[in-house]
Amino acid sequence: MLHSKKYLLHRYETKSPLMGGYVGAYGHEGLNAPPLLALAEELRLALPQVFQDHRLRFLWAYKYDTEFEGIGVHADRAAVNVNLWITPDDANLDPTRGGLVVYAAAAPPASQANGYSNDGGAGLHQVASMEGMPNVTVPYRANRMVLFNSSLYHRTDALRFKPGNYTRRRINLTFLYGIPYS
Repeated sequence: MLHSKKYLLHRYETKSPLMGGYVGAYGHEGLNAPPLLALAEELRLALPQVFQDHRLRFLWAYKYDTEFEGIGVHADRAAVNVNLWITPDDANLDPTRGGLVVYAAAAPPASQANGYSNDGGAGLHQVASMEGMPNVTVPYRANRMVLFNSSLYHRTDALRFKPGNYTRRRINLTFLYGIPYS
């Protein structure tokens, strides 16, 4: 367990290189500091045309190992996805990369019942070869927010952050709002 003056993180998760090579903390397991929850609500209230009546459902933070690729192609079970990057820009060795790739392909509605990334592969077969698939690649910048429909397939862009210094590894906060669009 990690302790601080005000907050206690009860659990964290590590993912092997095959899963992207990161450590994660989750809102329902301790990553629920009042400033993060206030930010989530302020975003929702500031952009009512985007968030509509969708409330925060999930919150997590991932810190990536510089030796691995990050999270592969997937979609999330929510209506609105917000990614916020908080590592300083000088840690990113390639300012044209390191962010997020969002594809112009959505998970099929049938996979909403089972989860987009673990639906037996049916949804991911649609995007197994993403080469040439229309996409938006958003380069990493500290304090940049990327907001999109969670059912769109997306992945971590190629990472090249400074090696050896744990404080310079790529960190993203993810906020998921509402239920998936049909």
